[in-house]
Amino acid sequence: MLGNRSGPGGAAALANGAKPLPQTHSGRRKHLVLLGAGHSHVAVLKAFGERPHPDVDLTLVTRDVATPYSGMLPGFVSGEYTHADLHIDAGGLARFASATLVTGDATGLDASKRTLSIAGRPPLAYDLLSIDIGSAPSRPAGMPGIPVKPIGGFVERLERLSAELAASPDPVRIAVVGTGPAGVELALGLHRRLSGAASQNREDHAAKVEIQLLGRAATILPKRSRRTQRRITATLARRRIDLQTGFDVTGFESGTVRAADGRTVAADMLLWATSSAAAPWLRDTGLALDEQGFVRVDACLRSLSHPEIFAAGDIAALPDPRPKAGVFAVRAGPVLAANLRRTINGEALQPYRPQKHWLTLLSTADGRAVADKWGLSLEGRWVWRWKNWNDRRFVDGYNALAAAAGRQASDNIRNSARRR
Repeated sequence: MLGNRSGPGGAAALANGAKPLPQTHSGRRKHLVLLGAGHSHVAVLKAFGERPHPDVDLTLVTRDVATPYSGMLPGFVSGEYTHADLHIDAGGLARFASATLVTGDATGLDASKRTLSIAGRPPLAYDLLSIDIGSAPSRPAGMPGIPVKPIGGFVERLERLSAELAASPDPVRIAVVGTGPAGVELALGLHRRLSGAASQNREDHAAKVEIQLLGRAATILPKRSRRTQRRITATLARRRIDLQTGFDVTGFESGTVRAADGRTVAADMLLWATSSAAAPWLRDTGLALDEQGFVRVDACLRSLSHPEIFAAGDIAALPDPRPKAGVFAVRAGPVLAANLRRTINGEALQPYRPQKHWLTLLSTADGRAVADKWGLSLEGRWVWRWKNWNDRRFVDGYNALAAAAGRQASDNIRNSARRR
């Protein structure tokens, strides 16, 4: 519910010669709206909670109060993590940052009036807006199938699928589209999870869960080293997951997936883990977008067309492009938080410098993982333990702040009741 806002805030003008922010609140107070609870925005909430700005009203707008961490999705798919393990308490973080929480889907943006449209709610005015809403898999218009993103919807569908499979004697055939890291980990994780579910009703369960991994690229994991490509290809073969590269999906009907070159595979279900697509409503906002519809930003994560708007994570089109991967959203978070504060204070902004060589940790859903960087490839149980430690530390750190804020709120309520 929208209510009185309390929290951070600040000064008068944007840095680097831009026009001052308009006074939409009384006095010097500014309204900073965070759209989306992605990996960058949780860092912003943490930063403003730890160091509140005295002149800002902060609002978080998000569809999901519990936001999933993409790095742990493969482990959730395979059954390694629970639903609680996977999620960051964005609502608790909003409380930690003294931010108003608004739940709902953004449906539009009037950049000239500086208002955000949210389904079922009146327009929300802002002085400064930051967008971190992630992306969805790209697929041909009208093509059926289940997208891996938004992750929240996929998680709910996966849990239902596991229950349905455990209760059914029939085999299941699944085609995963996308041979990048997301598709590879999804195929391996599904094999482990669904084979286990199937085994409750079948002795020969491995043969009853058939998974196809399909990709338009000529090779699997095209941006990773050849050694990692060979490792993963061998792992897929051991699990009897059929890999088909150069498979450009053009249709899916009557249990058949069709490719542009005429190949077909049989499937009961089609899952999309392909390259990213932006939210369609952004095309009607007047913001500067790239050819795929992502928000074009400068090196400081600020919109090229509207200096009162920032973007980070998958939704941002950087001047020096990087893959749509969680590692970049995580690294951008502290820079985004600093630049939002600097903008409010009228200070010069700092550039975000994404790494040119980034570490990829691929779970193979068997207690092992593959590490890839600088053309090097390493594999083992120790790699999985390293990945698990990193991922849990990230999620648990934010959830600890959210829990502490919840305890403080409860204490405040009890103390207030005693004084009455």
